[in-house]
Amino acid sequence: MDYLTSPRKIPNNQAIMANKYDLFTFFGKLWEVAADYCKFDKTKIMPVLVECPDESQRLKTLYCIATFGMFPFAGGKLGAELDTCAIGPASHHAENLVYIMGSHTGYDSINKKWGSIYREKEGDYSTCCGKLAGILGPYLDKYEDAKRSIKYFIDEGRVLLKIPNRFLEIRNSCESDTVELRLKSSLIKDSLESEAIITAESPGCVIFEIHPDLQLALEDKNRKITHDPTPIGDDLNSNYLKFHIISSDQFSDGISERLYPLMHQIVASLDYPPIVTIANVNTWIEFNRFVDAIHAIPDVLNKGIFAISGLTVDLYLEKESSYSNIYYPQYAFFKPSEEKEGIVMGTSEANNLLNIYAPIKDMLSLDRIIEKDKGVIKKIGL
Repeated sequence: MDYLTSPRKIPNNQAIMANKYDLFTFFGKLWEVAADYCKFDKTKIMPVLVECPDESQRLKTLYCIATFGMFPFAGGKLGAELDTCAIGPASHHAENLVYIMGSHTGYDSINKKWGSIYREKEGDYSTCCGKLAGILGPYLDKYEDAKRSIKYFIDEGRVLLKIPNRFLEIRNSCESDTVELRLKSSLIKDSLESEAIITAESPGCVIFEIHPDLQLALEDKNRKITHDPTPIGDDLNSNYLKFHIISSDQFSDGISERLYPLMHQIVASLDYPPIVTIANVNTWIEFNRFVDAIHAIPDVLNKGIFAISGLTVDLYLEKESSYSNIYYPQYAFFKPSEEKEGIVMGTSEANNLLNIYAPIKDMLSLDRIIEKDKGVIKKIGL
């Protein structure tokens, strides 16, 4: 059981990125789940979107209108943070609520790069999600610095690590950084307090003998260990580091505070870029906040609630000069009306439920919505 010897708290990227849908298919299935599985009265369903207010997300709003026949209630804030204060008001507007939640990230299909998207109004590429990229930035910079700066080499038959002082809690008090990377004792033979070497040639570094387990791992990967110092690179995984906040105001918002304990695992993710990992982790955290809030708010006790949470990948279609989205469902929640407790579904359960249903074919078109709206206005005489 590797997870016992190498604990991992963050979701598995490979598992939760295994199922994806275009929005037409996803919303068509979602409607069938709400109507058949949840037994919601179709005339009494209101959609609630918990997402980042990014222009690349606008297509989901249009699909909410086309599927449910109404504009979705806004249940989220910047970074797809759940607005718990909006849950009560939303429950006052309908008998049944269908929540669509989750963070988003961009994918540049031209350069094959995650985490950015072309912005029409800017005429250039920029981060997506910018909020999560802003939180990730200082941590990722420290991690990349450590991968380049911590080096291993062999001397007199011993494999040694050359570690800059800044990663050993020996820092300049005038530095203005808000976060620092610290190394764990598992990197070093014995401990960080064990015998070390400070050389006249490199006064800004300390040399330690490598931990036997790490040395064995390097040898198993056929890493070439020579007398020339070699950057540790991706071999500096999350087991060997932690972060420490050193700014006076600590955290600027709730998302930053909730992500902080997991940042050492986020930056060291290898299966997907850290910008994808942080979006998946934030989706997982906000979903759990939602489940806790639903069970704690009396206003929703008599309401039927279905929630689906997942990652949205934003695309920019250059030929069409428009945005598109792909949705990766990850978790789901169902609470029948009048029930105190809801059912929480993991990734496989949520996707198995969606796969039971074929998407509806009679989804209300946007043209019909606009035509209907114009007819109402004309009838009123305004």
